[in-house]
Amino acid sequence: MLLAGFLLAASPAATDPPVATGTPLVGFSFSPKAVQDLGLVPAGALNTLLRRLRPDLVRLPVYWDSVAPDPQSFNFSSVDSLLATVAAYDKTAGRRAAKVVLVAGARNLRFPEVHVPGWAPEISDLSRLSGSATYQRYLEETFERYAKSPLLYAWQIENEPLDRVKTDWDGQVTIPSSVIASELDLLRAIDSSHRVVVTTFNSSTLDLDQRKGTPLGDLMTHLPIPQPTGHPSEALQLADALGLDIYVVTASTSLADASASTRIAWKQQTLSYWAARAVDAGKELWITEMQGEPWPDQDGFTTDSLLESALAYKDQGATVVLLWGVESWLLSPDWMSAGMRAIGVFRFGPGGFEPPSRHLPGSRAAALR
Repeated sequence: MLLAGFLLAASPAATDPPVATGTPLVGFSFSPKAVQDLGLVPAGALNTLLRRLRPDLVRLPVYWDSVAPDPQSFNFSSVDSLLATVAAYDKTAGRRAAKVVLVAGARNLRFPEVHVPGWAPEISDLSRLSGSATYQRYLEETFERYAKSPLLYAWQIENEPLDRVKTDWDGQVTIPSSVIASELDLLRAIDSSHRVVVTTFNSSTLDLDQRKGTPLGDLMTHLPIPQPTGHPSEALQLADALGLDIYVVTASTSLADASASTRIAWKQQTLSYWAARAVDAGKELWITEMQGEPWPDQDGFTTDSLLESALAYKDQGATVVLLWGVESWLLSPDWMSAGMRAIGVFRFGPGGFEPPSRHLPGSRAAALR
């Protein structure tokens, strides 16, 4: 039984044919906290990334602890500065103008995952966020301020809210579906026109995703074999799009068990499966975080892995692809070059560049070289 269970968890599974959706919108996530840790100025760093990568979309966090200096007031200047940078870029971007996905929530981008103001010590259990008047006001102020922005493409509510993640925060970090649903209701009462994505991660193999929630899966949770992770089924039910965060080399993925290339192939299968499930539900699949840098203190994810990922994920049904870790590319010409090529793969195919017949003066193909 143990051997059979291991084989079920470790072997690739047959999957549905890829869902044809055409060329996805491609872009990246950007965290001002991440570039500040690198000693860089957020607006300047974002401007450089926009001009080098020429994205369709940029995912930007609205950190509660950054915009609410105290319980009575708000200061959105940090977010406004980034939006002004995108708007200035768009004036010269031609047909490749960028829009933004704004992430609102106490669970937000980057470690420590939970971004609660220091003046709100009463927020020690995120399952009770709906009972916090100051938190509800932060959400309302954010939604009302940016709902009519011409730059807005979509909202993201919280970040991996259903998932237990590593953090230095002492409180309960997971957020129940009922709380997320109430936040979605609040958003849609203010902004009913923009789509909303809820994000999660998923298991390394499709077998594990399919096993979760089944009688066999419940039984096998007690066995010393690989277990399903993440909450893609639940996240898919909540919003307009399921956002999957896709990593293949992390502290919890041993390359002694499977190489980066093997894990990329497994993720390719899971993407195709969840894209089909999303279409069945009348929704979309997004890759909200595609690994674009090595995991801290972990070897095995290289620039070749980044390009291999782009080739594997290109035609698996995702309508949006957002690269993760691009801030670090600002300090690495090799990673910046590989990232530009990966974006080209999603847009133009394996060569990564726009075909010569479509070249235009100052076009994005020139920027990709």
